[in-house]
Amino acid sequence: MKLTLQLTSLALMVTLLLVTGCGSIEYNSSNSPKMVVVVERTPFFHNGPAQGNGPDLSLMKGDEVEVLRKELGYSFVRIFDGQNGYVANEALKPLETPAPQATTKPKPTAVPTSTNPATKPGFRY
Repeated sequence: MKLTLQLTSLALMVTLLLVTGCGSIEYNSSNSPKMVVVVERTPFFHNGPAQGNGPDLSLMKGDEVEVLRKELGYSFVRIFDGQNGYVANEALKPLETPAPQATTKPKPTAVPTSTNPATKPGFRY
């Protein structure tokens, strides 16, 4: 009886994991957030952080990336030269877009009066 209960609980947990997914967020080209590297140097992995040969590149502070998929701990990103790979989430923050500059209306400049003699003082018909 106890074994049946454990197996049922295990089957329920596996089903829940399959149904809910692993907590990743997919983006497409129209809604993918732009992020910036905020640490001095962070590793960039083409095949994921568990690849056996270490990082493929290092991204430097200020480098901009486009997030294609956010996962637990790492994001799958596209970097400036079009390469795709993984970067640690804690190394990234949203890219701040500059606030729109307030446009000031130019001060009106003095416009010469008309040269029409009818508008000059002292003219009579």
